Amino acid sequence: MQCVFGIDRFRDRYFPSAADHFLTCSQLHPAKCMLCQLHKLANGLWSGRYAVLETEDGETRHQHGISPAHFKAMVARDHPEFASMRQQDAFEFLQHLNKQVDIAERPVEGGALNPTSVFDFTTEERLQCTKCSRVRYTTQKSSLLSLPVAKRPLAAVEGAPQEFEPVQLAECFDMMTADETVDGYMCPSCEQPTTAKKSTRFATFPKVLAVQVRRFEFVNWVPQKLEIPVQVPQGPIELGAYCGQGLQPGEEALPETDDQPPTDAQPEPVDESVVAQLESMGFPRVRCVKAVKKTGNTGAESAMNWIFEHMDDADIDAPDSEPQGTGAVADPAAVEQLMAMGFPQARVERELLQSDGDANRALDRLLNLSDDVTMDNVAAATDSKDDSASCSQYELTGFVSHKGSSVHCGHYVATVRH
Repeated sequence: MQCVFGIDRFRDRYFPSAADHFLTCSQLHPAKCMLCQLHKLANGLWSGRYAVLETEDGETRHQHGISPAHFKAMVARDHPEFASMRQQDAFEFLQHLNKQVDIAERPVEGGALNPTSVFDFTTEERLQCTKCSRVRYTTQKSSLLSLPVAKRPLAAVEGAPQEFEPVQLAECFDMMTADETVDGYMCPSCEQPTTAKKSTRFATFPKVLAVQVRRFEFVNWVPQKLEIPVQVPQGPIELGAYCGQGLQPGEEALPETDDQPPTDAQPEPVDESVVAQLESMGFPRVRCVKAVKKTGNTGAESAMNWIFEHMDDADIDAPDSEPQGTGAVADPAAVEQLMAMGFPQARVERELLQSDGDANRALDRLLNLSDDVTMDNVAAATDSKDDSASCSQYELTGFVSHKGSSVHCGHYVATVRH
Protein backbone atom coordinates (compact mmCIF):
# COMPACT_ATOMS: atom_id res chain seq x y z
CA MET A 1 0.00 0.00 0.00
CA GLN A 2 2.97 2.35 0.51
CA CYS A 3 3.96 1.82 -3.13
CA VAL A 4 0.36 2.25 -4.33
CA PHE A 5 -0.21 5.47 -2.39
CA GLY A 6 3.12 6.76 -3.64
CA ILE A 7 1.37 7.09 -7.03
CA ASP A 8 0.11 10.64 -7.52
CA ARG A 9 -3.36 9.58 -8.76
CA PHE A 10 -4.04 7.57 -5.59
CA ARG A 11 -2.64 10.29 -3.32
CA ASP A 12 -4.57 13.08 -5.05
CA ARG A 13 -7.80 11.06 -5.12
CA TYR A 14 -7.94 10.12 -1.42
CA PHE A 15 -5.75 12.44 0.67
CA PRO A 16 -6.97 16.03 -0.01
CA SER A 17 -10.65 15.04 0.17
CA ALA A 18 -10.41 12.76 3.21
CA ALA A 19 -11.92 15.22 5.72
CA ASP A 20 -14.82 16.08 3.39
CA HIS A 21 -15.57 12.41 2.75
CA PHE A 22 -15.66 11.62 6.47
CA LEU A 23 -18.28 14.35 6.94
CA THR A 24 -20.47 13.48 3.95
CA CYS A 25 -20.27 9.66 3.69
CA SER A 26 -23.74 8.13 3.84
CA GLN A 27 -22.50 4.71 5.03
CA LEU A 28 -23.69 4.10 8.60
CA HIS A 29 -20.68 1.92 9.39
CA PRO A 30 -17.38 3.42 8.12
CA ALA A 31 -15.65 0.08 8.68
CA LYS A 32 -17.86 -1.31 5.90
CA CYS A 33 -17.19 1.53 3.45
CA MET A 34 -14.31 0.92 1.04
CA LEU A 35 -13.99 4.62 0.22
CA CYS A 36 -13.84 5.53 3.93
CA GLN A 37 -11.00 3.07 4.46
CA LEU A 38 -9.08 4.32 1.40
CA HIS A 39 -9.40 7.95 2.54
CA LYS A 40 -8.41 6.96 6.06
CA LEU A 41 -5.32 5.08 4.86
CA ALA A 42 -4.29 7.95 2.58
CA ASN A 43 -4.66 10.40 5.46
CA GLY A 44 -2.51 8.20 7.69
CA LEU A 45 0.23 7.81 5.09
CA TRP A 46 0.39 11.42 3.87
CA SER A 47 -0.58 13.57 6.87
CA GLY A 48 2.78 13.03 8.59
CA ARG A 49 1.19 12.42 11.97
CA TYR A 50 2.44 8.85 12.09
CA ALA A 51 5.95 9.55 10.79
CA VAL A 52 7.13 10.95 14.12
CA LEU A 53 9.83 9.01 15.97
CA GLU A 54 8.81 8.17 19.54
CA THR A 55 11.17 9.12 22.35
CA GLU A 56 11.50 7.72 25.84
CA ASP A 57 13.74 9.16 28.58
CA GLY A 58 15.21 11.50 26.00
CA GLU A 59 16.19 8.65 23.67
CA THR A 60 14.69 7.95 20.27
CA ARG A 61 13.01 4.57 20.34
CA HIS A 62 10.92 3.73 17.30
CA GLN A 63 8.16 4.84 14.97
CA HIS A 64 4.68 3.48 15.62
CA GLY A 65 3.64 3.59 11.98
CA ILE A 66 0.23 2.45 10.79
CA SER A 67 -1.60 -0.82 11.30
CA PRO A 68 -4.56 -0.63 8.87
CA ALA A 69 -6.64 -3.39 10.46
CA HIS A 70 -10.02 -1.99 9.32
CA PHE A 71 -8.73 -1.51 5.78
CA LYS A 72 -7.43 -5.09 5.63
CA ALA A 73 -10.69 -6.46 6.96
CA MET A 74 -12.67 -4.43 4.42
CA VAL A 75 -10.63 -5.26 1.32
CA ALA A 76 -10.31 -8.95 2.27
CA ARG A 77 -13.97 -9.40 3.18
CA ASP A 78 -15.53 -12.53 1.63
CA HIS A 79 -12.21 -13.53 0.03
CA PRO A 80 -11.24 -17.09 1.10
CA GLU A 81 -7.48 -16.40 0.99
CA PHE A 82 -6.96 -12.77 1.98
CA ALA A 83 -9.48 -13.01 4.82
CA SER A 84 -7.28 -15.68 6.41
CA MET A 85 -3.97 -15.33 8.23
CA ARG A 86 -2.10 -17.53 5.74
CA GLN A 87 0.88 -16.27 3.73
CA GLN A 88 -0.39 -14.35 0.71
CA ASP A 89 1.04 -13.25 -2.63
CA ALA A 90 1.56 -9.50 -3.03
CA PHE A 91 0.90 -9.57 -6.79
CA GLU A 92 -2.43 -11.38 -6.35
CA PHE A 93 -3.34 -8.92 -3.59
CA LEU A 94 -2.72 -5.99 -5.95
CA GLN A 95 -5.02 -7.64 -8.50
CA HIS A 96 -7.71 -8.06 -5.84
CA LEU A 97 -7.22 -4.51 -4.56
CA ASN A 98 -7.66 -3.03 -8.03
CA LYS A 99 -10.91 -4.94 -8.43
CA GLN A 100 -12.27 -3.73 -5.07
CA VAL A 101 -11.31 -0.11 -5.77
CA ASP A 102 -12.88 -0.36 -9.22
CA ILE A 103 -16.16 -1.59 -7.71
CA ALA A 104 -16.16 1.17 -5.07
CA GLU A 105 -15.37 3.95 -7.56
CA ARG A 106 -17.79 3.06 -10.37
CA PRO A 107 -20.86 4.70 -8.75
CA VAL A 108 -18.84 7.91 -8.10
CA GLU A 109 -19.19 10.18 -11.14
CA GLY A 110 -19.37 7.14 -13.37
CA GLY A 111 -15.91 5.99 -12.34
CA ALA A 112 -14.22 9.16 -13.62
CA LEU A 113 -12.17 9.48 -10.42
CA ASN A 114 -11.03 5.84 -10.34
CA PRO A 115 -7.25 5.94 -9.75
CA THR A 116 -6.69 2.31 -10.86
CA SER A 117 -6.99 3.51 -14.47
CA VAL A 118 -3.28 4.43 -14.27
CA PHE A 119 -2.49 0.70 -14.50
CA ASP A 120 -4.62 0.03 -17.59
CA PHE A 121 -3.03 -0.91 -20.90
CA THR A 122 -3.71 -3.12 -23.90
CA THR A 123 -1.64 -6.01 -25.20
CA GLU A 124 -1.41 -7.15 -28.80
CA GLU A 125 -1.10 -10.86 -29.56
CA ARG A 126 0.23 -11.92 -32.95
CA LEU A 127 -0.45 -15.46 -34.17
CA GLN A 128 1.09 -16.74 -37.42
CA CYS A 129 0.56 -20.11 -39.09
CA THR A 130 3.96 -21.43 -40.19
CA LYS A 131 2.42 -23.27 -43.14
CA CYS A 132 0.35 -20.58 -44.90
CA SER A 133 2.13 -17.61 -43.18
CA ARG A 134 -1.18 -15.86 -42.55
CA VAL A 135 -1.49 -13.90 -39.31
CA ARG A 136 -4.08 -12.85 -36.76
CA TYR A 137 -3.82 -9.90 -34.37
CA THR A 138 -5.96 -9.71 -31.25
CA THR A 139 -5.92 -7.21 -28.39
CA GLN A 140 -6.71 -7.62 -24.72
CA LYS A 141 -7.16 -5.20 -21.87
CA SER A 142 -4.84 -5.69 -18.91
CA SER A 143 -3.65 -3.83 -15.83
CA LEU A 144 -0.73 -5.85 -14.43
CA LEU A 145 2.20 -7.59 -16.10
CA SER A 146 3.92 -10.84 -15.09
CA LEU A 147 7.42 -11.36 -16.52
CA PRO A 148 9.48 -14.55 -16.85
CA VAL A 149 13.06 -14.56 -15.61
CA ALA A 150 16.11 -16.45 -16.89
CA LYS A 151 17.53 -19.04 -14.50
CA ARG A 152 21.34 -19.29 -14.76
CA PRO A 153 22.87 -20.97 -11.67
CA LEU A 154 26.40 -20.09 -10.62
CA ALA A 155 28.92 -22.68 -9.47
CA ALA A 156 27.61 -24.31 -6.31
CA VAL A 157 29.46 -23.77 -3.03
CA GLU A 158 29.15 -26.54 -0.47
CA GLY A 159 27.09 -25.51 2.52
CA ALA A 160 25.92 -22.25 0.88
CA PRO A 161 22.57 -21.47 -0.77
CA GLN A 162 22.45 -21.73 -4.56
CA GLU A 163 23.28 -18.41 -6.22
CA PHE A 164 22.28 -17.23 -9.67
CA GLU A 165 23.67 -14.92 -12.31
CA PRO A 166 22.05 -11.45 -12.23
CA VAL A 167 19.42 -10.74 -14.88
CA GLN A 168 18.72 -7.39 -16.51
CA LEU A 169 15.08 -6.24 -16.58
CA ALA A 170 15.32 -5.81 -20.36
CA GLU A 171 16.03 -9.53 -20.71
CA CYS A 172 12.75 -10.30 -18.93
CA PHE A 173 10.86 -8.15 -21.47
CA ASP A 174 12.76 -9.88 -24.30
CA MET A 175 11.58 -13.26 -22.99
CA MET A 176 7.97 -12.02 -22.65
CA THR A 177 7.79 -10.76 -26.24
CA ALA A 178 9.72 -13.63 -27.86
CA ASP A 179 7.97 -16.02 -30.25
CA GLU A 180 6.60 -19.22 -28.75
CA THR A 181 5.59 -22.32 -30.67
CA VAL A 182 1.99 -23.53 -30.63
CA ASP A 183 1.77 -27.17 -31.72
CA GLY A 184 -1.44 -28.61 -33.07
CA TYR A 185 -2.90 -25.22 -34.04
CA MET A 186 -6.05 -25.70 -36.14
CA CYS A 187 -5.47 -23.17 -38.88
CA PRO A 188 -8.77 -21.85 -40.34
CA SER A 189 -7.00 -21.19 -43.66
CA CYS A 190 -5.17 -24.52 -44.03
CA GLU A 191 -8.13 -26.34 -42.39
CA GLN A 192 -5.80 -28.80 -40.72
CA PRO A 193 -3.57 -28.95 -37.62
CA THR A 194 -0.34 -27.02 -38.12
CA THR A 195 2.32 -25.29 -36.05
CA ALA A 196 1.94 -21.60 -35.23
CA LYS A 197 4.12 -18.88 -33.73
CA LYS A 198 2.66 -16.61 -31.08
CA SER A 199 4.04 -13.45 -29.53
CA THR A 200 2.72 -10.74 -27.21
CA ARG A 201 3.59 -7.04 -27.23
CA PHE A 202 2.16 -3.78 -25.94
CA ALA A 203 -0.60 -2.15 -27.98
CA THR A 204 -0.83 0.76 -25.53
CA PHE A 205 1.21 1.62 -22.45
CA PRO A 206 -0.06 2.44 -18.95
CA LYS A 207 0.79 5.58 -17.04
CA VAL A 208 2.12 3.33 -14.24
CA LEU A 209 3.42 -0.13 -15.16
CA ALA A 210 3.04 -2.67 -12.34
CA VAL A 211 5.30 -5.67 -12.95
CA GLN A 212 5.77 -9.02 -11.25
CA VAL A 213 9.00 -10.94 -11.94
CA ARG A 214 8.32 -14.65 -11.53
CA ARG A 215 11.29 -15.64 -9.37
CA PHE A 216 9.98 -19.05 -8.40
CA GLU A 217 9.64 -22.52 -9.85
CA PHE A 218 7.86 -25.78 -9.01
CA VAL A 219 9.94 -28.71 -7.82
CA ASN A 220 7.87 -31.88 -7.43
CA TRP A 221 4.79 -29.65 -7.53
CA VAL A 222 6.05 -27.56 -4.61
CA PRO A 223 6.74 -23.84 -5.29
CA GLN A 224 10.29 -22.79 -4.43
CA LYS A 225 11.85 -19.35 -4.47
CA LEU A 226 14.67 -18.48 -6.86
CA GLU A 227 17.04 -15.88 -5.41
CA ILE A 228 17.79 -14.39 -8.83
CA PRO A 229 18.99 -10.76 -8.70
CA VAL A 230 17.02 -8.64 -11.19
CA GLN A 231 18.85 -5.42 -12.03
CA VAL A 232 16.65 -2.43 -12.86
CA PRO A 233 18.14 0.81 -14.27
CA GLN A 234 17.87 3.84 -12.00
CA GLY A 235 17.38 6.12 -14.98
CA PRO A 236 14.79 6.08 -17.79
CA ILE A 237 13.53 2.68 -19.00
CA GLU A 238 12.45 2.80 -22.64
CA LEU A 239 9.93 0.11 -23.69
CA GLY A 240 9.08 1.42 -27.16
CA ALA A 241 10.87 -1.53 -28.79
CA TYR A 242 8.20 -3.84 -27.31
CA CYS A 243 5.26 -2.03 -28.92
CA GLY A 244 3.20 -3.94 -31.50
CA GLN A 245 2.41 -2.45 -34.89
CA GLY A 246 -0.68 -4.39 -35.98
CA LEU A 247 -1.19 -5.83 -39.44
CA GLN A 248 1.76 -4.85 -41.66
CA PRO A 249 1.93 -4.32 -45.43
CA GLY A 250 2.41 -7.66 -47.15
CA GLU A 251 0.80 -9.63 -44.30
CA GLU A 252 -2.41 -11.55 -44.99
CA ALA A 253 -4.91 -11.96 -42.18
CA LEU A 254 -6.28 -15.35 -41.19
CA PRO A 255 -10.01 -15.74 -41.85
CA GLU A 256 -12.31 -15.03 -38.94
CA THR A 257 -13.89 -18.05 -37.27
CA ASP A 258 -16.83 -18.56 -34.94
CA ASP A 259 -15.31 -19.86 -31.72
CA GLN A 260 -18.67 -20.38 -30.01
CA PRO A 261 -19.64 -24.05 -29.49
CA PRO A 262 -23.02 -25.32 -30.69
CA THR A 263 -25.82 -24.77 -28.19
CA ASP A 264 -26.33 -28.52 -27.83
CA ALA A 265 -22.62 -29.27 -27.31
CA GLN A 266 -21.69 -31.20 -24.18
CA PRO A 267 -19.32 -29.55 -21.66
CA GLU A 268 -15.70 -30.46 -22.31
CA PRO A 269 -14.53 -33.01 -19.70
CA VAL A 270 -11.48 -32.23 -17.58
CA ASP A 271 -9.10 -34.50 -15.70
CA GLU A 272 -10.10 -33.84 -12.08
CA SER A 273 -6.87 -35.38 -10.76
CA VAL A 274 -4.86 -32.75 -12.66
CA VAL A 275 -7.20 -30.00 -11.44
CA ALA A 276 -6.68 -31.23 -7.86
CA GLN A 277 -2.88 -31.14 -8.30
CA LEU A 278 -3.01 -27.54 -9.51
CA GLU A 279 -5.41 -26.51 -6.74
CA SER A 280 -3.00 -27.95 -4.16
CA MET A 281 -0.43 -25.40 -5.38
CA GLY A 282 -2.75 -22.55 -4.40
CA PHE A 283 -4.28 -21.70 -7.80
CA PRO A 284 -8.04 -20.94 -7.93
CA ARG A 285 -10.20 -23.75 -9.30
CA VAL A 286 -11.49 -21.63 -12.19
CA ARG A 287 -7.90 -21.01 -13.34
CA CYS A 288 -7.00 -24.70 -12.98
CA VAL A 289 -10.00 -25.92 -14.97
CA LYS A 290 -9.33 -23.40 -17.71
CA ALA A 291 -5.66 -24.42 -17.92
CA VAL A 292 -6.54 -28.11 -18.21
CA LYS A 293 -9.08 -27.36 -20.97
CA LYS A 294 -6.73 -25.06 -22.89
CA THR A 295 -3.99 -27.70 -22.90
CA GLY A 296 -6.33 -30.49 -23.99
CA ASN A 297 -6.06 -32.61 -20.83
CA THR A 298 -2.40 -33.32 -21.59
CA GLY A 299 -1.22 -33.34 -17.98
CA ALA A 300 -0.37 -31.18 -14.98
CA GLU A 301 2.96 -29.90 -16.32
CA SER A 302 1.53 -28.44 -19.52
CA ALA A 303 -1.43 -26.97 -17.61
CA MET A 304 0.91 -25.37 -15.05
CA ASN A 305 3.04 -23.89 -17.86
CA TRP A 306 -0.11 -22.46 -19.45
CA ILE A 307 -1.02 -20.77 -16.14
CA PHE A 308 2.40 -19.11 -15.88
CA GLU A 309 2.31 -17.98 -19.51
CA HIS A 310 -1.11 -16.37 -19.03
CA MET A 311 -0.71 -14.92 -15.52
CA ASP A 312 -1.20 -11.39 -16.88
CA ASP A 313 -4.33 -12.23 -18.91
CA ALA A 314 -7.21 -10.08 -17.74
CA ASP A 315 -9.68 -12.97 -18.06
CA ILE A 316 -7.54 -15.74 -16.57
CA ASP A 317 -10.01 -16.13 -13.69
CA ALA A 318 -13.12 -15.50 -15.78
CA PRO A 319 -14.90 -18.86 -16.13
CA ASP A 320 -15.43 -20.31 -19.59
CA SER A 321 -19.16 -20.60 -20.10
CA GLU A 322 -21.36 -21.81 -22.88
CA PRO A 323 -23.85 -19.17 -24.02
CA GLN A 324 -27.46 -19.79 -23.13
CA GLY A 325 -30.18 -20.09 -25.74
CA THR A 326 -31.60 -17.06 -27.48
CA GLY A 327 -34.69 -17.16 -25.29
CA ALA A 328 -32.76 -16.78 -22.03
CA VAL A 329 -33.41 -13.63 -19.98
CA ALA A 330 -31.08 -12.19 -17.34
CA ASP A 331 -32.36 -11.83 -13.77
CA PRO A 332 -33.73 -8.26 -13.46
CA ALA A 333 -32.46 -7.95 -9.86
CA ALA A 334 -28.94 -8.92 -10.90
CA VAL A 335 -29.10 -6.53 -13.86
CA GLU A 336 -30.13 -3.68 -11.58
CA GLN A 337 -27.39 -4.54 -9.07
CA LEU A 338 -24.62 -4.46 -11.70
CA MET A 339 -25.99 -1.40 -13.49
CA ALA A 340 -25.78 0.45 -10.17
CA MET A 341 -21.99 0.04 -10.44
CA GLY A 342 -21.96 2.01 -13.67
CA PHE A 343 -22.07 -0.73 -16.33
CA PRO A 344 -24.37 -0.32 -19.36
CA GLN A 345 -27.49 -2.50 -19.41
CA ALA A 346 -26.75 -4.30 -22.69
CA ARG A 347 -23.31 -5.40 -21.53
CA VAL A 348 -24.60 -6.42 -18.08
CA GLU A 349 -27.28 -8.63 -19.61
CA ARG A 350 -24.81 -10.20 -22.03
CA GLU A 351 -22.28 -11.06 -19.31
CA LEU A 352 -24.98 -12.43 -17.00
CA LEU A 353 -26.11 -14.79 -19.75
CA GLN A 354 -22.50 -15.81 -20.39
CA SER A 355 -22.13 -16.51 -16.66
CA ASP A 356 -25.29 -18.62 -16.27
CA GLY A 357 -26.91 -15.83 -14.25
CA ASP A 358 -24.17 -15.76 -11.58
CA ALA A 359 -23.76 -12.08 -10.63
CA ASN A 360 -20.28 -12.55 -9.13
CA ARG A 361 -18.95 -14.28 -12.25
CA ALA A 362 -20.61 -11.63 -14.43
CA LEU A 363 -18.93 -8.90 -12.36
CA ASP A 364 -15.54 -10.54 -12.90
CA ARG A 365 -16.15 -10.56 -16.63
CA LEU A 366 -17.31 -6.93 -16.63
CA LEU A 367 -14.21 -5.82 -14.75
CA ASN A 368 -11.65 -7.98 -16.53
CA LEU A 369 -12.83 -8.26 -20.12
CA SER A 370 -12.63 -5.32 -22.48
CA ASP A 371 -15.79 -4.40 -24.36
CA ASP A 372 -15.15 -5.04 -28.05
CA VAL A 373 -11.53 -3.91 -28.06
CA THR A 374 -10.27 -3.66 -31.64
CA MET A 375 -7.15 -2.29 -33.29
CA ASP A 376 -9.22 0.76 -34.32
CA ASN A 377 -10.08 1.37 -30.65
CA VAL A 378 -6.39 1.06 -29.77
CA ALA A 379 -5.40 3.54 -32.49
CA ALA A 380 -8.04 5.98 -31.26
CA ALA A 381 -6.74 5.67 -27.70
CA THR A 382 -3.19 6.24 -28.89
CA ASP A 383 -4.21 9.43 -30.71
CA SER A 384 -6.11 10.77 -27.70
CA LYS A 385 -4.73 13.15 -25.09
CA ASP A 386 -4.38 10.33 -22.54
CA ASP A 387 -0.62 10.06 -22.01
CA SER A 388 -1.03 6.52 -20.70
CA ALA A 389 -1.76 5.28 -24.22
CA SER A 390 1.45 6.40 -25.91
CA CYS A 391 4.26 7.09 -23.41
CA SER A 392 6.68 4.16 -23.37
CA GLN A 393 9.34 5.60 -21.05
CA TYR A 394 9.37 4.69 -17.37
CA GLU A 395 11.41 5.12 -14.22
CA LEU A 396 11.50 2.91 -11.15
CA THR A 397 9.45 4.46 -8.33
CA GLY A 398 9.16 1.55 -5.93
CA PHE A 399 9.27 -2.20 -5.48
CA VAL A 400 8.01 -4.86 -3.10
CA SER A 401 10.33 -7.72 -2.15
CA HIS A 402 9.66 -10.91 -0.24
CA LYS A 403 11.92 -11.71 2.71
CA GLY A 404 12.00 -15.36 3.63
CA SER A 405 13.39 -18.70 2.54
CA SER A 406 10.04 -20.05 1.31
CA VAL A 407 6.93 -18.79 -0.46
CA HIS A 408 4.94 -20.13 2.50
CA CYS A 409 6.48 -17.85 5.14
CA GLY A 410 8.28 -14.54 5.57
CA HIS A 411 7.12 -10.99 4.98
CA TYR A 412 7.06 -8.28 2.33
CA VAL A 413 9.07 -5.06 2.40
CA ALA A 414 8.09 -2.00 0.36
CA THR A 415 10.77 0.37 -0.93
CA VAL A 416 9.48 3.67 -2.30
CA ARG A 417 11.60 6.17 -4.17
CA HIS A 418 10.92 9.84 -3.35
